[in-house]
Amino acid sequence: MDKVTGRAQYGADVILPGLLYGKVLRSPHAHARILSIDTSAAEKLPGVKAVITGKDLKPAEDKVAKSGESSVNYSYLSQNVLAQDKVLYHGHPVAAVAATSIHIAEEALALIQVEYRGAAAGDARARRNEGRRPPSCLPNLRTKELGEVVSDKPTNIASHEQYARGDLAAGFAEADVIVEREFHTNTVHQGYIEPQNGTALWNADGQITVWTSTQGAWDQRRRPERKSYTCRSRKFASSRWRSAAASAGKFPVYLEPLAALLSLTSGHRPVKMWMQRDEVLKATGPTSASVIRVKMGARKDGKITAAQAWLAYEAGAFPGSPVGAGMGVIFAPYKLDNVQIDGYDVVVNKPAAKAYRAPGGTNAAFAGETVIDELAEKLGMDPITFRRINAAKEGDRRADGPIYGRIGFIETLDAIEKHPHYHAPLPEPRAPYMKVGRGVACGFWYNWDGKSSASAVVNPDGTVSYLEGSTDIGGTRASLAMMLAETLGIHYEDVKPMVGDTQTVGYNDGTGGSRTTYGSGMAAYHLGKEIIKEMKQRAAVLWEVPADDINVEGDVYSYGEKADHL
Repeated sequence: MDKVTGRAQYGADVILPGLLYGKVLRSPHAHARILSIDTSAAEKLPGVKAVITGKDLKPAEDKVAKSGESSVNYSYLSQNVLAQDKVLYHGHPVAAVAATSIHIAEEALALIQVEYRGAAAGDARARRNEGRRPPSCLPNLRTKELGEVVSDKPTNIASHEQYARGDLAAGFAEADVIVEREFHTNTVHQGYIEPQNGTALWNADGQITVWTSTQGAWDQRRRPERKSYTCRSRKFASSRWRSAAASAGKFPVYLEPLAALLSLTSGHRPVKMWMQRDEVLKATGPTSASVIRVKMGARKDGKITAAQAWLAYEAGAFPGSPVGAGMGVIFAPYKLDNVQIDGYDVVVNKPAAKAYRAPGGTNAAFAGETVIDELAEKLGMDPITFRRINAAKEGDRRADGPIYGRIGFIETLDAIEKHPHYHAPLPEPRAPYMKVGRGVACGFWYNWDGKSSASAVVNPDGTVSYLEGSTDIGGTRASLAMMLAETLGIHYEDVKPMVGDTQTVGYNDGTGGSRTTYGSGMAAYHLGKEIIKEMKQRAAVLWEVPADDINVEGDVYSYGEKADHL
């Protein structure tokens, strides 16, 4: 209701007394070494209260950890927030200022002098040409081949992983029909309605509060815990960082650490920052561009005999593309005896790739399902029939290892095939340039439970104030309140849900990976059971009877002739 009526508070809506406004100076080059940065003129401009560069950040820990829907290296994350000795994409942050007005801050940016030297690297497609060696983005990067470092020179291929089973050559030899195709997908940006933003107040007592649009408040707090964004002169504890999530989604941090450091440098004034639309598009994480090659063979009876895929995903300026997810998705709907999937994580001079709805999976599903359709067409077989012959079911093993539980894929195919829309005549095109058809595609995606916390207060009027930590980006306040209400046996309207922050509710993993309704829903369910247990104990004290003898039916607690509502 708050969102559709406009009452919801978003990150850029935060206003605090004494507020300063922050802006970021961004690189005009895609790949260059920073020779010098002169901020003296900007610092002297009236109204400017703080100027920071990469030298003001403490070196971050070179460690990979789970973050949102992917993993992150804290050192790379820190370099992405503010460039150290190199800029790696057009728009890479180089310096930041805080001033008494946004116009003064913009004027100060123009006074900062930066001297660059360098040239840009190419894209994922160029990496296949071994005779062409583009400049290395990260001098310390070495290729990991199946988990082991195999290169001794700087490289832009961060890793190569492989899933393989069976005899691929024998499988293709058995095939009556083989289809081999190559697919190219471009970089696509999410285009968030609300641009990235962050408002921070670094209090004199060392407590930092950050208001921002994030779907992972604890992810944000954990990042400074790894010393990614600590001022060089200060030690830091994560308990001092309070993250307050607004009514919007986004996992990565861009402005929040800068706003916090500017707040400290300006004498503990609150600093507000937000991106213009061009900054969002050139400096925040889009989905990966990719090159995918797929080769599949099948017998005349429709059985797939072999499947092979080669995937190269652009990670952007730092390793971490979702190629692993693409590898898991591409053949997941099908039972395959002979299969091989190779995936490459490739660094290029673009913003670091970030989550874009089922990160990495859509590229792979597009490629895999296109070849599946071509095989069915060559065999003269209905696309649903072909998929049913090869459909994975309970007990089958995916190419990347896990064994399926009950998935209902075959039942879904049966339901689609029986639906009237699948057999209805196709209408004639309304114009010569139009085409009318009917398509079939099947897909797979992961979900996980993660960690969730929630608490509740039973009010004197029987309503329940429910506090949970999962940012609501898809109506989860409503769904979680429904689960708690059903567990307690009360009306949904009597549960008042609120999303807490990192200081008001226990740890929560981010709202991502299709986990929230399930993972946080389990927290709501167990919380409801605990409330019932406590209510029975309270009633037992009031009625002076054993708690185990109290009956609970919906919202009514009773013992003999004694009864009361929750």
